[in-house]
Amino acid sequence: MAARPILEAYGVTMRFEGVTALENVDFQLGARELRCLIGPNGAGKSTFFKCVTGLHVPTEGQVHILGHETTGMPPHWIAGLGVGIKTQVPSVMQELTARENIWLAARRRNPARVANRIAADTLDRLELGDIADATLATLAHGKRQLVEFGIVLAGQPKLILLDEPAAGLTADEVERAIGIIREMNETAAMVIVEHDMHFVRAIADTITVFHRGRVLMEAHVDTVMNDPTVRDVYLGKQQ
Repeated sequence: MAARPILEAYGVTMRFEGVTALENVDFQLGARELRCLIGPNGAGKSTFFKCVTGLHVPTEGQVHILGHETTGMPPHWIAGLGVGIKTQVPSVMQELTARENIWLAARRRNPARVANRIAADTLDRLELGDIADATLATLAHGKRQLVEFGIVLAGQPKLILLDEPAAGLTADEVERAIGIIREMNETAAMVIVEHDMHFVRAIADTITVFHRGRVLMEAHVDTVMNDPTVRDVYLGKQQ
């Protein structure tokens, strides 16, 4: 018998004051699968991401994560199931150090002694020792992004949801983020919303393409990149 998907969405629809931003979207993600969501601005990918993470309550449809129906549940409740969430807006405590931010993430589900070990292991894993005791407010954008990866990892999630993790990173930082995400994917399923096609090519096997609130296509990265319809509606000159 096949294992149940980590993430399931059925008929997810989202309307805002008469405008349909998302219409009848079905989606499934297996254990340790990595899926990138792409599409032009306004295509519905970020709206779908927010319906999954609890930032939006779908007008219609259902979302199930790790066997639990999570439709309409708040982000902190969804995170408590073992879901790591990184949104475009940083969810860090600027006045605390990198070590303290990561420790707090570990402490949510573990005793203090275990959280100490997880925080130390995470700092070592991401090579953040040089900024471990720097407050987040003093760090450059790329370093803060790395700390956010650490916060996600410290929760030891089974599912990780990332919204544009490459945004604002330098070329070197993007390469480092690619390595971190590949490592994360060894133990967790992942959904990543991203515009940077170099980044997508480097990490994805399967891509889901959104267009006008619907799933236009879902296929292997090579098939998607070479599809004339996808190229026309989204990729264009990026190729």
